[in-house]
Amino acid sequence: MKRNNIAALGILGCLFTVLSVRAQVSATFVDPLEKIFPETVIPVESFKEIDVAKGETAAVQLVLRSFQHTGEVKLHIEVPGLPDAVVSHGAVGYVRAERPYTDPAVDRLHSASGFYPDPIIDDQPVRLQAGVTQAYYLSVFIPREAKAGTYPINISVHVGNETIQKSLPVHVHNVALGKQELWITNWYTFEPKTLALMNNGQEVEPYGDLYWKLMEVMAKKMADYGQNVIMAYPLEMATYKKEGDRFNIDFSRFDRSVEIFEKAGILGRLEGGHIGRRESDWTSQFIVNVPEPGPDSTVFLQLSIEDPRAKLFYSQFFKELMAHLEEKGWSDIYYQYLTDEPVEENRQSYIAIAQYMKSVAPGIRIAEACHSPELADILDLWVPQIDFLNKDFDFYQNRKKAGDEVWFYTCLAPKGNYANRFIDLPLIKTRIMHWINYKYHIDGYLHWGFNWWNDAPFVDTTDTNDAVGNFLPPGDAWIVYPGYHKLYSSIRLEAMRDGINDNTLLRMLEAKNPALAKKIAHSIVYKFDWYDTSITHFRKVRKEILTALSE
Repeated sequence: MKRNNIAALGILGCLFTVLSVRAQVSATFVDPLEKIFPETVIPVESFKEIDVAKGETAAVQLVLRSFQHTGEVKLHIEVPGLPDAVVSHGAVGYVRAERPYTDPAVDRLHSASGFYPDPIIDDQPVRLQAGVTQAYYLSVFIPREAKAGTYPINISVHVGNETIQKSLPVHVHNVALGKQELWITNWYTFEPKTLALMNNGQEVEPYGDLYWKLMEVMAKKMADYGQNVIMAYPLEMATYKKEGDRFNIDFSRFDRSVEIFEKAGILGRLEGGHIGRRESDWTSQFIVNVPEPGPDSTVFLQLSIEDPRAKLFYSQFFKELMAHLEEKGWSDIYYQYLTDEPVEENRQSYIAIAQYMKSVAPGIRIAEACHSPELADILDLWVPQIDFLNKDFDFYQNRKKAGDEVWFYTCLAPKGNYANRFIDLPLIKTRIMHWINYKYHIDGYLHWGFNWWNDAPFVDTTDTNDAVGNFLPPGDAWIVYPGYHKLYSSIRLEAMRDGINDNTLLRMLEAKNPALAKKIAHSIVYKFDWYDTSITHFRKVRKEILTALSE
């Protein structure tokens, strides 16, 4: 994506025209959980203060609106008394949500203009357009070493010949954010078309210098936003040679990828990428990928696990992988994914793969995003979709009692009233997903869509899954946006990071006052699919957490 296209598509141009005899710019503070549309008018400034713990990020939206087209907007931000605070800001870009989808939420947001706020563009000049509302997302990271107290965020807004001075107090409570215990993974892709979007449309050589540089960019972004589990791909990234029936396997590229994420601070858990897939449609049987090395490249055959060629390869692969993980010090944190989302119709083929894998590598642990609970004694880490977790909650509670681990995931489903990350949902529904984690003692969250962009991610955020004919709801496939050798955050990613921190604070409160922590969690999450989404109420109870922890 060319940088000038980002500016043109991410920040709206001349969509509306309002005539006025003089330029006049308004600047209003708005809660960062509010979604501001191009047509939004803010009649009253109601967001008056920010409450945070040490080690958190204080955030606010500054909403600008002008009667006339203006020159470039420039912001200057200071936080007196907190010289070590890390300040950042960017214009909130607008994207489309073109395709409708079935079973939308009753509180789904509707944009009169057809544009929805999401990317945070922090390096592009912005000029206000007449009658078009433009939000800026402002963030101030509060150091853990900061003293408790109230600090002003002072902002100077320069637009042409006009200057507006604004100030907002940040209350830093006398509590430091504890260590994150919630497991978070977002699956990513490094396909060539994906990397080209981060390189002005130019191809990136697989495993070349720029390839690894862009992986470092991704690792840092993930770490900055609370991800502590990473999917890596030993099967795909290994190189193979074959002598007779013997495979010579080199894990060097896999090692380099893991070490990049480890250096970034992500490696609490290591997930091994899938080794197989469905043979054809959703209910078809599972097959596995088996490398066939050639003189210049390796192709992968898709075979049943009962095929002698598959058994020959995997009998060697998993023994060598486990030995290699042990040598690298990663075996204790490693979980292997097999084929993704087994259902009743293909459950037996999944079990056959799992049983063979454990027969050759008895110590390996299996994790899976699953639709079927009929996999007891097969999985070590269960990741049901949240609606299946709701439906079979007693079963998953029993699996935890048996020593297994249970997370949940969301993707293009469930819809309806369930919390999710869709762009057209209220932003608070993204944040409170990790309140659901807390209330039901679910220790992890998985999402498949970190950066699975289409060809024009700044234009339309819906997509199609041709294999099954599904529409992917807006934003389902990604939560970051491509820049030149960088990634842009989104207001959804900011909300998700803050929800992870909420989970940590609730755990801290539980250690101090279990009854209060339970009461507060229930005041936001009533059931798996029933919540109080009032932003005013949310701010009140969150301040109650901070106050209780400060006492």
